[in-house]
Amino acid sequence: MGQLLSHPVEEKSIEFREHSSISYCIGSMQGYRMTMEDAHDVRVSDDEKLAVYGVFDGHGGKEIAEILRDKLVALIFKTLQTCIKQNANTELSTYIRLIKDCFFKVDAGLPESLAANCGSTAIITTVIAGKYVIVANTGDSRSILSLQGGCSKNLSFDHKPSTMGERVRIENSGGYVINGRVNEILALSRAFGDFNFKLPYLSLNPTGQHNAYLEQNRSIIKNNVIELPPELYQVSVEPDVLVYDLSCQSEPEFIVLACDGIWDCYTNDALIQVIRKRLRDGWTLQHITEFVLNDCISMANNITGIGFDNMTIMIVALHSNASLEQWTEQFRKR
Repeated sequence: MGQLLSHPVEEKSIEFREHSSISYCIGSMQGYRMTMEDAHDVRVSDDEKLAVYGVFDGHGGKEIAEILRDKLVALIFKTLQTCIKQNANTELSTYIRLIKDCFFKVDAGLPESLAANCGSTAIITTVIAGKYVIVANTGDSRSILSLQGGCSKNLSFDHKPSTMGERVRIENSGGYVINGRVNEILALSRAFGDFNFKLPYLSLNPTGQHNAYLEQNRSIIKNNVIELPPELYQVSVEPDVLVYDLSCQSEPEFIVLACDGIWDCYTNDALIQVIRKRLRDGWTLQHITEFVLNDCISMANNITGIGFDNMTIMIVALHSNASLEQWTEQFRKR
């Protein structure tokens, strides 16, 4: 868990923006960590037809998370906005490809001097008004959706080395998993940075005994070395992408994005219920965000290890058919 402060830094950064159809509140707190390694960014178009939200949880330093804050959301927003202007009826597969390309582009451009032993997760939620909620995830930050009635819907899945699919990729690229860590070091199987785990070449076993992947791809083996694409690195930046179709389902209530410091303390359902209960009681998004951060820090436990991480949470209210005040009032009436 690294070095910790004897007393938490409980000063909070709360940012709130109200728009006509989509509003949000972001809260972050350093907590018991020696430094703040979380970062975030938001871009919303003037007509609110496109909104991109991002939360980044750094490890090994704050540098990579800060680069993502400055570049990733901005690049995705610019790329999608250009695409939408050129063709308003762009296919979903094109949006997904463009978002993935932005992940690879930003990761490839990270300074090697910073990214060798430093990395970051990224959870990006893109709302294309009236069409889709598209979530791209690399790492173990998470995004969930609150549906009418209080049900939670996963919009991402955590990337852990012990997950079967992740472990297969790690071992196929010459790595191993012990104690839930890649090569006994990294507790994530996908991340930006961490270049020491992104080796583009894999030397083959001189005994000639190879795993199934190498056996199936002997044609690309040259000089006893195989070149790996970025998707197959021990630690990959490739995001998983999940989509919620707004055009054929009832509009959801709100979206939550948060780093694992929040999810260590709350289950998906528990956090949704906490937020909805406070909305029914008339609380503002700012007060709810502050409450969640305070509640998480109060759960700090030396035995379980929860409650000691940096904490960042973002609540995005979806109120396309009403003002934010009317949207909040609907919760009071339920």
